[in-house]
Amino acid sequence: MKNATRTSILTFAAGAACTASIALLIASGPDHKDHQHPELTDTVTQPEMDAMMEMSADMMAAMARLATPDEHHAKLGKNVGNWIAKTSFVMDPASPPTEGAGTMSVKWVLGGRYIMSEFKMDFMGQPFEGIGFNGYDIAHEQYISTWADTMSTKITMMTGSMDDNGTTTLLGTATTPMGDNPMKIVSTWTGNDTMTDKFYDKMPDGSWYSSGSITYTRVID
Repeated sequence: MKNATRTSILTFAAGAACTASIALLIASGPDHKDHQHPELTDTVTQPEMDAMMEMSADMMAAMARLATPDEHHAKLGKNVGNWIAKTSFVMDPASPPTEGAGTMSVKWVLGGRYIMSEFKMDFMGQPFEGIGFNGYDIAHEQYISTWADTMSTKITMMTGSMDDNGTTTLLGTATTPMGDNPMKIVSTWTGNDTMTDKFYDKMPDGSWYSSGSITYTRVID
């Protein structure tokens, strides 16, 4: 990824803030007493200054590591492209699933740190659009996902893992008119250019109910 060796603006800002704080403390020597609070000391010894400089360098290095895409992000690159989607969702357990067709476009954003998905289809006679972001949180060592669409005013956030076969399992909370409920999405590759998302809702007895699926086929130019 192009920005693998760059630090983010936030990394620079954090380091600059630490350096500025040190400069301020140095400037506040014996000739810069706090006359309103004389009980407070504002001098810095050389060992203390050295320790703060070392801490600032360590913080900048740590921030750079957290801001740099790694091999987990690279795995998301397989999703980039244009896709034809076929949907199948259970709206009424007593009736056949409701099926539909749509499109999805996936691209890298923010220097290879996330992939953004734009999904469009007609759902039950109404236009439906959704936008999702997927990435990998290095600090917490987990894959992350956010989703927003035209059928809700909520942003759904999910976290999970990816196995050696590229299957991703994400857990989150679905909001329905009946309240919040745990949900799960399992994304599986069925070929180099085909994949499937399977959706599950958690039942009161703790089991997972399969509520629908989306199959994707890559558009080959």
